[in-house]
Amino acid sequence: MSKPLLLLALVLFLGCQKKDGFSPLFKVPPRFLPIVDSFLTAASVRGHQITIDNLIIQFDSTLPNGICAQSNVISSENNIQKTIYVNALLNCAQNDQMMETLIFHEMGHCILGRQHDGSLLPNGDPKSIMIANDITIYSPCLYNLGNPNCDKRIRRSYYMDELFNPNTPVPDWGK
Repeated sequence: MSKPLLLLALVLFLGCQKKDGFSPLFKVPPRFLPIVDSFLTAASVRGHQITIDNLIIQFDSTLPNGICAQSNVISSENNIQKTIYVNALLNCAQNDQMMETLIFHEMGHCILGRQHDGSLLPNGDPKSIMIANDITIYSPCLYNLGNPNCDKRIRRSYYMDELFNPNTPVPDWGK
């Protein structure tokens, strides 16, 4: 084998090795495992085969007041440890849909590499689950006081589509 070809093969081989001895850690409390599984299912249904072996979800009582959760990175790269910190002092999620939205939003940052998106649909509702500070976008009514439009669970499918494809068309309810 010629020296330039050998050198190229060596560079390619070493370039594909794990950086800095990174060893992924998957540590998700049982409460959040169904949400992570649901995220993987939503991705798969939409044609994305995602493997998550580098995720930690943990409660954190040092998050600033008003912050429900936070991820340590905004990146879809798999050679770094992803950690989602959930505020242990706040009860932000008052139902399962809110908790799912909270964790999916943070996984959008650290698994999909998505930034916040404050865009609105034509009707004024958030365009994306990646909106900051709104985990009610596909939640049922907390207190139904005769408002037939407060149950937003039918919107979940759109928000899942948009999470994995930001170019998802506006749904009829959003026009």
